[in-house]
Amino acid sequence: MKPARSLALAAVTSIVLLAGSAFSANAWDSGGDPPKPAPPTEPGVVAPQSAHPQYRGDSVSIPAGAFSFVHVNCPAGMVPTGGGGQTSSVLTFVTDSLPSPTGWTVGVKNTDSGQSNTASAWVVCTAA
Repeated sequence: MKPARSLALAAVTSIVLLAGSAFSANAWDSGGDPPKPAPPTEPGVVAPQSAHPQYRGDSVSIPAGAFSFVHVNCPAGMVPTGGGGQTSSVLTFVTDSLPSPTGWTVGVKNTDSGQSNTASAWVVCTAA
């Protein structure tokens, strides 16, 4: 009789724990998050007040189904210390993100079969 009672208690405990974790996950992502700020749309300096300014490159068109590299350079006398990229569609993915001697390069794959999308790279620079 005791093994059956222990098994039943374990089952009830598991259900309560799973229900609690589902509630916690739903409470965590209730959809009431504040909206994200819009990304910058103009190329150039993104964070001019920063000790290490960020520079955003031009948006580049990535044809449907294509892979391409997007690059942005640091100004003369500066070197890259970090960077990244962004795309215009959830169907366009950043696949690579790496420094170059003069800036930052991002590899981008457009998996959209019907239209081209855009991507841009950004770089954080510091004095050489």
